[in-house]
Amino acid sequence: MKKILPVLLAAVLLFSLCSCGGRYRIRITGGADLVLSCPKTARAGESVTVETRDVTDGCLKVTVNGVEAEAVQGDLFRFVMPEGNAEVRVLFVGDDLS
Repeated sequence: MKKILPVLLAAVLLFSLCSCGGRYRIRITGGADLVLSCPKTARAGESVTVETRDVTDGCLKVTVNGVEAEAVQGDLFRFVMPEGNAEVRVLFVGDDLS
């Protein structure tokens, strides 16, 4: 029993360090000054909401790993967390002609 306990503890520690228990990292790689809130981690398949600054002289485009995020309303964007780390980029597009 004394030999099994250290092995079991090491296995639990190793599991807890791997992918944060099934969570993946979300990193803002562009336009960080335009982001008000964004979680730092999420599980694959979870819906993630990014809140951006409200801009009046243009519009924003949010991409995650190169794929455009869904514009929910005004300054809120949503994406489904991929199975792996996510890179979020926020780009100011300029005049909103719509």
